[in-house]
Amino acid sequence: MFTTKKPLGAHADMTDPLMWSRIRLAPLPATRDGREFHRALAQSTDLPLADAREVEAEYRRFLYLAATTQELRVAPPQVRTAWQMHAQHPDYEPFCAGVLGKPLPLDDSSRMLGASTAYAATRAAYLREFNENPPALHWPEGMAPRLPRWLPAHIGVLAVAAALALGHATLLYLALGVGLSLALYGVDLYLAHLGRRRDALGDRVSDDLSYFLDRAARR
Repeated sequence: MFTTKKPLGAHADMTDPLMWSRIRLAPLPATRDGREFHRALAQSTDLPLADAREVEAEYRRFLYLAATTQELRVAPPQVRTAWQMHAQHPDYEPFCAGVLGKPLPLDDSSRMLGASTAYAATRAAYLREFNENPPALHWPEGMAPRLPRWLPAHIGVLAVAAALALGHATLLYLALGVGLSLALYGVDLYLAHLGRRRDALGDRVSDDLSYFLDRAARR
């Protein structure tokens, strides 16, 4: 009598144990110089190699959680860094098609106003699917919407500039306000650079642009 072996790490209540087996075993892309995914992740984030391996493992779990539902799944910061690195590789779309069975476009759902609720649902799904709590080191308990820093200052500067432009019937004040807002953003990036933050400056700019474009598309 033949029996079907359960994929390693799976349990009876998993939604799709065969998909988890594919995700768990599928190779993640290496760099052009042959560095494995976790080694490239360690170098780009300044993480120890052992920690980068753990982040890769949690990223695989996130892929499974996102692939087995139509609900919004929110990745914690370190996992999203791995997702971003993977999504920038040309093999990402074929990986999604062949392993996940559907496209999984990179988003920044941590910026959405419903991020905390969706993140809590993601952590609950982790417990349900993997029969264990997500590790606090990589999956902190709470997450607030991640807005661009100094956003109130930008809004205040632009509001005052717009009021002055209307009051004096000239666009000069508006142009000055935009210039000052851009200068504040430049200072923000410079301070992030001095602080040697692990998230790359290019990624910060890309994320901020994505946030504002997403907000504009929703109006």
